[in-house]
Amino acid sequence: MAGFVHDIQKKQHRERAQPQKRKRLGFLEKKKDYRLRAQDYHKKQAQLKILKQKAKNYNEDEYYHAMTTKKTDSRGILISEKDTEILSNDEILLLKTQDTGYLNTMAQREAKKIAKELNDSSTFKSAGQHTVFVESRQEMDDFDAVKYFDTDPSLLYKRENRLRVRQLNGRVDETVGGTVGGTVDGIVDDSPIVGESGDAEGYSKEERDLNKIKKLNSLQQRIQRQKKLRHLNSRLEFQKELMKGGNRKKIETKEGVTTFKWKNQRKR
Repeated sequence: MAGFVHDIQKKQHRERAQPQKRKRLGFLEKKKDYRLRAQDYHKKQAQLKILKQKAKNYNEDEYYHAMTTKKTDSRGILISEKDTEILSNDEILLLKTQDTGYLNTMAQREAKKIAKELNDSSTFKSAGQHTVFVESRQEMDDFDAVKYFDTDPSLLYKRENRLRVRQLNGRVDETVGGTVGGTVDGIVDDSPIVGESGDAEGYSKEERDLNKIKKLNSLQQRIQRQKKLRHLNSRLEFQKELMKGGNRKKIETKEGVTTFKWKNQRKR
């Protein structure tokens, strides 16, 4: 029976609340709250007692070497300065040389990527010109491009796939993959048939334009990044030259740009 004693519902002992007339003072403080508050108060009083004793016994002529690397902030807290190693002029010059080498490497890498994107023929196609030579001005005035290229007027400006009338009339054989092949006037034309709304891969004009815009934005960002790298590299090179010393003169231009002019020295 003793095992069932704990299962019996017991009376809940509730904490006494703050009286109604003292409710403006918040919750009624219990013994455990008072004990924490009292311990914190006595701890602070003990710290103040120690500080007062230190201030009473303070020697104004006291000095030790740690004072040179420590100081107090605005709140009176003692802090130590970071130990910074003092580098020589040659060491700093070597570090700047390494920085310029890194910037040069990154700029060359960006230049290679820019050249690769510029050589992408699918993105940057030149407008191109097709020059036709005639014998006289009369032939130039009477020149008919549709008749000369033997094509349909709708395909006149599709220089990458300008089919002839014979090909459009089906006088050539169709092969697998949607391409046409045959010999017209001794010229073999095996280019794929391109519709008005897409290219050979099946992409629409809107998709191709969107892809081209993305590539142009990427190229513009690379060019800007390369320009920043070159600018940082030139600034580091300028700082390196200033650190080398020598007889130089400071010159300020009308635009407010500060430059230096070094005196010519005879090379041995």
